[in-house]
Amino acid sequence: MIIRECVYEVTQTNQGEVLIAECVTSQKVVAIYLLDDDLDMQIEELHDSYPTVHFILGSPTQTTKIVEAINTLDSTVKINAVHKGNTPFGIQVYNAIQKIPKGETRSYSDIAREIGNPSATRAVAGACARNNLAYIVPCHRVIGSTGNLSGYRWGITKKRQLLQAEGAELRFSVM
Repeated sequence: MIIRECVYEVTQTNQGEVLIAECVTSQKVVAIYLLDDDLDMQIEELHDSYPTVHFILGSPTQTTKIVEAINTLDSTVKINAVHKGNTPFGIQVYNAIQKIPKGETRSYSDIAREIGNPSATRAVAGACARNNLAYIVPCHRVIGSTGNLSGYRWGITKKRQLLQAEGAELRFSVM
């Protein structure tokens, strides 16, 4: 699929602002980014991720569904999307992560073992770092093997906030 033009918007959720971008022709979501104070940096990242795509301010067709999913903490909502890590390995990782129940966590090592590649812990972390669909692919539920929150594309504070909102029991401090 060749993506030439996308619409994007910034909208408010119970978990803060999100940027949602969607391909105009296929109506596939290409990005759900959790925003902090630097919208310009997130827009720049969006352009860097899709350098040949023209982004225009508009209204993605799946915004309501995505906002509802985030507001109700329901990552099982199905959206029409393009995974940036659209490799067989990345899809395996994202599928495994999507099976983690709300309020629970798994380690990067747990995910590597679940997909049948126990030595791929760092590669699992890399796939999480490339996740372009915040909350819908709930990488915030993946933590370090010691229980520390470790990294998160949108920051440890946001990771902790999402896990607490889901009712996860957090017993360790941030690395």
